[in-house]
Amino acid sequence: MILDPQLYALFLTAALVLTLAPGPDTMFVLGAGLGGGARSGLLASAGVMTGLLVHLSLALVGVSALIAASPLAFDALRWAGAAYLIWIGAPLVVRAWRDRHVAVASEPAPPSTRLYWQGFTTNILNPKVAIFYVAFLPQFVAPERGAAPLQLLLLGLTHWLMGLPYLCAVALASGSTAAWLRSAPATRRALDAISGLVFVGLAVRLVLVRRKPA
Repeated sequence: MILDPQLYALFLTAALVLTLAPGPDTMFVLGAGLGGGARSGLLASAGVMTGLLVHLSLALVGVSALIAASPLAFDALRWAGAAYLIWIGAPLVVRAWRDRHVAVASEPAPPSTRLYWQGFTTNILNPKVAIFYVAFLPQFVAPERGAAPLQLLLLGLTHWLMGLPYLCAVALASGSTAAWLRSAPATRRALDAISGLVFVGLAVRLVLVRRKPA
C-alpha cells in the first residue's frame, strides 16, 4: 500500500472535520443556492470542485508553494478574489433594495456557465486553498514509502471526493428552501439580499486573511 494506513486514517478524520466545517466554498454554494435554486447551487459546486482540482495540480508541480512563500502573490490573489466576490454580491443587494416597493415575479436562474465559472474563479482566487494543499497534505505523506507526488495526489483526491457530495447536499438543501420561499416577491428580494450579503461577507473575510510567516 502506497499510503501509510495509520497516517491515512488520521487524514480521513482531519479531512472530514475540515470538509464539514463551514468555509468559503460552503458559503458560496449556499449563497448560490439561495439566490438561484438547487440548479444554481449545483453549478456553483461544480465550479468550486473544478477549482480544487486545479489547486491540487498546482500543488503537485510546486506552484502553490511559490504562492505560499510570496507575500506579493498571496496578496494579489487575496485582493482579486475579494473584488470578484463583491462584483458578484453587490448587484444582488442593490437589486433587493431597489425593488423593495415593487412586486416582481421570480426570475429564472442565471445561465449555467455563469454560475460554474463564478464558483471556479472564486475558488481559484482564494490563496488559503493553495496554502491548504501545501501545508496540510504533506503532513500525511510517508517518505519511506516513496512516490511522494503519488501520495499527495491520492490524499488530494480523497479530500476532493469528500467535498463533492457535501457541497451537492448544501446546494440541494439551500435550493429547495429557496424554491419554497420564492413564491412571494418579498421573500425573493430577501433571498437576493441574503445571498448578496453572503458574497460580500466572503470578500471581507478574504481581505482580513493574513499570510502566516514561514
